Amino acid sequence: MARQKLVVGTYGDINCTQRANGTWLARARYCDVDGVVREYRKSGETKNKARANLKAFFVEHTGTFGDGAIAPDDTVQELLDLWFTKMERADGGPNSETLDRYRYHLRWVLDSDKTEHPLGAYQLRHVRPVIIQAALDSAGVSADMRKRIRSVLVRAFNLAVFHEALNGNPATAVPSVPVPKVKKKPVAVEDLDAVRAAIREWANAERRNGPKSVDLPDIVDMLIATGMRIGELLALRWSDIELTAPPARRDDETWFPWLMVNGQITSKGKRVDYGKTHAAIRPIALPDWAVAILRRRKLEQPPNDIDAVFASRNGTWHFPGNIQSRLWHIRQLDEYADIAALSDVSPHSFRRTVATEIDEVYDADAAKDQLGHTSKTVTERHYINRRLVVPDYRAATERLAPRTEPADDPEVGL
Repeated sequence: MARQKLVVGTYGDINCTQRANGTWLARARYCDVDGVVREYRKSGETKNKARANLKAFFVEHTGTFGDGAIAPDDTVQELLDLWFTKMERADGGPNSETLDRYRYHLRWVLDSDKTEHPLGAYQLRHVRPVIIQAALDSAGVSADMRKRIRSVLVRAFNLAVFHEALNGNPATAVPSVPVPKVKKKPVAVEDLDAVRAAIREWANAERRNGPKSVDLPDIVDMLIATGMRIGELLALRWSDIELTAPPARRDDETWFPWLMVNGQITSKGKRVDYGKTHAAIRPIALPDWAVAILRRRKLEQPPNDIDAVFASRNGTWHFPGNIQSRLWHIRQLDEYADIAALSDVSPHSFRRTVATEIDEVYDADAAKDQLGHTSKTVTERHYINRRLVVPDYRAATERLAPRTEPADDPEVGL
């Protein structure tokens, strides 16, 4: 009689044999998801243990056959290591600065000092949405950070699905807490001079002890003049700027001073020759007052080996985090508490100011190009703060007035 064909996901009779060393070996045929029947084996100290080990394997067996890059019994940490390796090598993938941020975010669910339920040691086959949720909950992260961590985990577990180590992505079932959409405001044009004055006073050590921070006022002014990201501005070199017309264009009335954004400073203080996006590499026209600042700096600044427009006292690149920290410190001082516009100021505040002004004078597309965004939607949603303008369409709506005189009605209070 022909052997009965197994149904996908089932196994046949388990046969057990004792080995020469006294252990037992259990064998059985199993029909995998591809319809192929394969023999699997598990051993144990006793016949019953060998049989139990084989049955347990069949219960957990996913029936998938990937390329061996990652397997169901590999850990979450091993999956993340593989994902980061692939991202580092991918053409057009996240840059090293972005990947460093991803690693920082994931610490909140991998580090036992930050969460009571770290994910790193879990085998992929055992990860469930509730396990990821528990790691996030016990970490106590903000809604924004939860969203970022979940996003990275979704992408990493998608890699496990692609390599057939998992049949489904457990991170996609984890609820993403909505992040309140609070649009941060730019520094109003009428408040810029007061903000500038406070920063200049603090930077020149007139109200504090310690060394001066002479570059900070010029850095702020150049942020206002260009709308550049702080990392882009700090990466600016003199060779990136054209303040004087080249000989071939000295009689060209259409020429104007400009600079080229072609790099950024990472959080670790390293200059890289790429931007946050492909649109970040861009030219920017300079207003006359910014040209005057740069000419003065060119004359007064000691030369440095890195050709930096803004170099530290040691002749190195400024760290973006240090500039942000100085502005944060100024915001906390009681003597500037009466300057409301200073209470929430950051390098990005000035970027929003530039976007808003360019939108009013030109349009959102021009603001997008100035800021180096790939999408006008991002510029409009997060950077442009349009004033409320009531459109006057009464010439049309007046034509809809009643054509007969209304009956006399008692006056109604409005």
